[in-house]
Amino acid sequence: MKKTITFLMLLLFTTNAFSQEFSKEYYLQKSKSQKSTGWILFTGGTIMTVVGAFSFNNSWDDSSNSGTDAYGFVMLGGVASVLGSIPFFIGSGKNARKAATISFINQPILIPKQGSLVQNSQPALSLKITF
Repeated sequence: MKKTITFLMLLLFTTNAFSQEFSKEYYLQKSKSQKSTGWILFTGGTIMTVVGAFSFNNSWDDSSNSGTDAYGFVMLGGVASVLGSIPFFIGSGKNARKAATISFINQPILIPKQGSLVQNSQPALSLKITF
């Protein structure tokens, strides 16, 4: 039993020692860059798919197999690019949610004391959501 507790405490210590806290600005910047990357992949993939499909259809009539194959690969590359943009959009949303911060603030309040009101500060929990 004592070995188990010691192991759990060691595991907890190493987890806390190597975990890092990043700032709100870090997560917002990361979210923005992931969203930009996602849009670039999505737009480029859509253009490649449309151009490849249109050219593939036209080259099918010409009976040249090499051109048809090339346009088919362009079209498949476009589809792969569109599908590759999905993880970037998902990661962007996760990092934007991480940027929503919870912090402790001291909120001023009035407290009655010996027949008068005295201003004092009370700890409060603040939730800030930014997009």
